[in-house]
Amino acid sequence: MLLSPLSVVLLAAVVGMGVAVLAWLHRDRPGAGPLAAFVVAASLWTVAYGLELAVPDVQTMTRLLQAQLTLSVVVPVAWLVTVLEYTGHPRWLTKRRVALLLAEPAMFVTLVWSNRAHGLVWSGSETAVVAQTSALVPVWGLARWAHLAYMLTLILAGGVLLVQQMLRTSELFQSQSLALLVAIAIPTMTHSLYALGEFAETLDPTSLAYVGSGIVLSLALLRGRLLDVAPVTRDLGREAIFAEMDDRVIIVDEGGRIVDVNAAAADLFGAEAAALSGESLRRRLPALAETLPETGERAQTETRLERDGAVRYFDVRVTPLYRAYGVVSGHLVSLRDVTDRRQREQRLDVLNRLLRHNVRNEMNVVRGNADLLRDSVPDSERERIDRILRTVDAIVDRSDKMGRVSEALENERARPVLLRRLLRPVVEEARERTPEGEVTLSCPETCTVEGGPSLTLAFGELLDNAIEHSDGPPTVAVTVATDDAETGVLVRVSDDGPGIAPHERDVILAGRETPLRHGSGVGLWLVHWVVRNVGGTLSFAPEDGDGTTVEIELPAASTDRDTAGGAGDDRPTDGASDERSATAAADAAVSER
Repeated sequence: MLLSPLSVVLLAAVVGMGVAVLAWLHRDRPGAGPLAAFVVAASLWTVAYGLELAVPDVQTMTRLLQAQLTLSVVVPVAWLVTVLEYTGHPRWLTKRRVALLLAEPAMFVTLVWSNRAHGLVWSGSETAVVAQTSALVPVWGLARWAHLAYMLTLILAGGVLLVQQMLRTSELFQSQSLALLVAIAIPTMTHSLYALGEFAETLDPTSLAYVGSGIVLSLALLRGRLLDVAPVTRDLGREAIFAEMDDRVIIVDEGGRIVDVNAAAADLFGAEAAALSGESLRRRLPALAETLPETGERAQTETRLERDGAVRYFDVRVTPLYRAYGVVSGHLVSLRDVTDRRQREQRLDVLNRLLRHNVRNEMNVVRGNADLLRDSVPDSERERIDRILRTVDAIVDRSDKMGRVSEALENERARPVLLRRLLRPVVEEARERTPEGEVTLSCPETCTVEGGPSLTLAFGELLDNAIEHSDGPPTVAVTVATDDAETGVLVRVSDDGPGIAPHERDVILAGRETPLRHGSGVGLWLVHWVVRNVGGTLSFAPEDGDGTTVEIELPAASTDRDTAGGAGDDRPTDGASDERSATAAADAAVSER
């Protein structure tokens, strides 16, 4: 059913201006301003055509036709600027290019309003009556066809940018780009087909097509977050990260030639980023070029680079860049300077080995001399010698324990462990140490956690600490809660001792010591390191009297691994034999060092 001219005007005005208002509300977003101009111009174009159909005067029709042609020059330019801003190419709009872009519209508008003198836009016209409506039917001239070709060229250029955006972005931006394409395709195809005479009707359906375009844009704005989240914001963020990040980043093509570098990487080459474009990476940094994989795979390695007589070590990560059909078009090479970390690790490793080796040897010397001295001193002084011997044994035991934990942290891989079988030998050993005390264990037989032998060391340290610091016969309870066993298993170690000082708790929970805040020992640190290594957490329950409750939450073993039928190393183990073998290996390593 054909709409009346007044209906066309009203519908176009309401829909078009509504979309313009929505776009204007987002005017601070990329593409919102030119999109609003696009919709307003298209709506006024439609209104002018509706008024042309409503008036009977030919002269007024001609003026309205000139207004329509004038408004038509805004639509393709505003559309292209919208797409350029939306897709992140606003820098393309230099002053010179904007002048060239507006040259044709300005010339066409001049020809439109001076057409009576030359007839280049239309050479004549006639009035046709269709459905009780009169319409002006011009005979178009060369300038009109040239302008139509220019309009289609700008619209096609924007469409190509949107298609490129759709091929390399996420689903959200794909739907947004598709909405923009549909919004411009509806009126463009309709207007082009009408201009080519493909419609039998005299009335121009472009007006109704722009109404459909406005509806599509309204849905994209309200439901598709068209201007809330634009890809240009993401692209600008990526550019900022690339330019400002401290890591050196180099982009090379498939031939190993440098395409782009960030500021940090340019400093590595000792040259400006622009001067490096097109240079061979192998010629500039042969050691770094050796890290590029021959196949399209990710790679991570460490390399050393020398510049100005100084050697620096870098962690190198190489990521392939793919184009269509999985073809590798280049590589993204990121370098992180690990020289300081490497030197610190070397110092710590040397100090660790020397201290553990020297502590054991020198304490053996002290103990041997103390044994000899004990037989030659009066009975009244032997208590002092015994105290020396106990202190020496404690230092050696602590050093050995540190060695075992260090080895476990470096080599242990978390796997399903039957928690009760792991805790039972620890509890039995604690009972032997304090026969007058009470050490209890409450743990389901089938409770399985992700862990390893080092957990034995951690729980043993907690029980030793509870027994050692008790004022009398200790009462220690180890309880396991499996209420939330799907995600974690909570192990509580409670005692009736004097408790752990608040500053000691704060240091452990903070994860680091400072000159003003530090613990008095390493026992809780050992527990913290072991628990964290298997993916667990350590905390302290609120105190409601004497004693302390340490809570350790361990990750529950996944069901598929628990029921794997004992395949390989993933079957649940009792932990005791593993702990003995791990301890033996650690002792052997300490002895060798």
